Parts: sequence; C-alpha cells; structure tokens
Amino acid sequence: MKKSLVLLALPLFLWTSYQASAQQAEGSYLLSGAFDLGRTDAPGVIRRYQAGLEANYFHWHFLSFSGGYEFNYNRSNHVTLGARYYPLEPVFIRMRGLVGKDSDLAFGAGYTYNITYRLRLEGMVDYYAVTNVAGLRAGISFLIN
Repeated sequence: MKKSLVLLALPLFLWTSYQASAQQAEGSYLLSGAFDLGRTDAPGVIRRYQAGLEANYFHWHFLSFSGGYEFNYNRSNHVTLGARYYPLEPVFIRMRGLVGKDSDLAFGAGYTYNITYRLRLEGMVDYYAVTNVAGLRAGISFLIN
C-alpha cells in the first residue's frame, strides 16, 4: 500500500515542484524508430515483434502530433496517427491510433534520455486497448529544428 501511494504521489510532487525546461521548440520535428523489447501476447522469442518509424511535429514545446508506420512480424502492418504530451520534461504521455487490418488504440507513457541536444534514447510502455496487450519499447530519435 505504501509503495502505491509513493508511486502515485512522486510524479505529482515532481510536476508541481519542478519547472520544466523543454528542449524542443515549436515547429520542430522529432524523427524516431523503436522496437518492442517484450509484449504480453508474445508466444516465444521472435514469434511476435513490432517495430515502428514515427515523425512528430511539435505544435507547442510540450505537445506534438505524430504519424508513422508499424512493422509487424506474423501480423498486418499499420499506419499510426497520434500525439505526445510532455507534462514534465523528459517524461511524456502518448496516444496512437493504429490504422489498418486489426486496428487498435494505444495509450502509453515514456521517458527520453538526451545523449546530445539532437539525439535521444527513448523507453516506452504501451497498452493496446482493443487487443488488451501491453508492450515495452525502446527507441532512438533525432530532433530537427
């Protein structure tokens, strides 16, 4: 019980006590590629994987809109449309629609680690609402101002 309260209270405390200094500017682009490290529906090693390419356009420094393409092994590929919200830099919350055969809706959260100003490592957790699946994803991205 104590752990749950700490996990819920810590982000709220950080959000209210930390002044975010976003590194991406309005009108910039973030190009990224990511792959799944694990999924709850994976029957074994390399029997189910998903990788994606994505481009984000930052409307404001804390809000981006994205489009991309998901490559699936043993399943149909998808076009993705979504958005990212950065309530606290470097943490983001995202939502994506996967359009195509077996369409889905993904809700997720992630963390960005800046290697340089432009080059970033990303870790994300996604929950796919239609298929009731969760996935852990890692990626690399590049910022274009």
